[in-house]
Amino acid sequence: MRHQITVEPEHRGGGRYTWNYLCRCGAKGYGHQTKGAAANAADKHVSRDGGC
Repeated sequence: MRHQITVEPEHRGGGRYTWNYLCRCGAKGYGHQTKGAAANAADKHVSRDGGC
C-alpha cells in the first residue's frame, strides 16, 4: 500500500496546539509537540520494514 501522510495541528485550548499525523493506511500519531516531531514520527512509520 502506498503511504500518504498528512500532518495537521490540533487545538488544545488556551492557544496551545499539538501536531498529529495520519496515514492513508490508517496509522495515526497524536500529541506531538512540534510539526517537525510529527513529521519525523510519520517518516519512521513509512520507513519501517513492511511499512503498514
